[in-house]
Amino acid sequence: MKQKIFILNCLLIISFSTYSQNLNQSIQIDKYETENGEKFTIHSHILNQDKEIFIGLPKNFNDSTNYPMILVLEGEVVFETFAPVTRLMAEVNEIPECIVVGIPFYNKHLEYAPKISQHPESGNADKMLEFYSVELFPLLDSLYNCGKDRILWSHSALGGIFCTYALLGPDRQFNGILSSSPSLKWMPDYVDKENAFEELAKKDKVFYYLTFGSDEGDNYMGDMYDKVKKFKQRLEKEAPSNLIWKYQLNENNNHLTNALETYSDGLILYFKEMNNYKR
Repeated sequence: MKQKIFILNCLLIISFSTYSQNLNQSIQIDKYETENGEKFTIHSHILNQDKEIFIGLPKNFNDSTNYPMILVLEGEVVFETFAPVTRLMAEVNEIPECIVVGIPFYNKHLEYAPKISQHPESGNADKMLEFYSVELFPLLDSLYNCGKDRILWSHSALGGIFCTYALLGPDRQFNGILSSSPSLKWMPDYVDKENAFEELAKKDKVFYYLTFGSDEGDNYMGDMYDKVKKFKQRLEKEAPSNLIWKYQLNENNNHLTNALETYSDGLILYFKEMNNYKR
């Protein structure tokens, strides 16, 4: 869903010094405009690569307001749909106004998977989380006044693995995680281990929304769905008290439509459960 990008007349170079003691140099950003907000190309010293960052701004954006931030993975695919959907939901008072941050997938194995024995290329999820905490999120906070609400959404396969690792691992950046149709069959070292919820129990309150579609098809309704159901059953028995979670089998949803329904329903539930948000 690529939209035509209109380049601004000037190039904005921002030298960002927060956390420079960790990086030993500033961060430079090339800033452009898109039809649904803005786009950055930022060089990450932690990842040693350039990253495209899509920014969807609220209709009534102003720099004196703190906004919840929603991070959507596979931004190159879903951003042009999810950014206007988020704005529309806010306009009809389903959710508060939010900033949507789209992060493209370049190499899923190298970027988003924790260490998985079956995948020798995996193991860089911690580095990606460090990029968020040290480089990206402080920068976004300085530019857009992002608030305390940080919500992660991803869909299927390794996006779902990253969501699960962010939930169960030591990282504490996200207080909302929306995971549609995740593939957990590669995660036995995390979801099946005896003390799977040990790190999660140490965190502040976290909201987790786990879904699957009833019409996902044979490729998804086998081992992939079975592992999700087993994880749901374990949550029912062992979820720590700081976790607010909900599982939903979305009727008449296929693999693609379940992504959008999880996103919209998950945001409504998050703000209701975590912020007592009412229309």
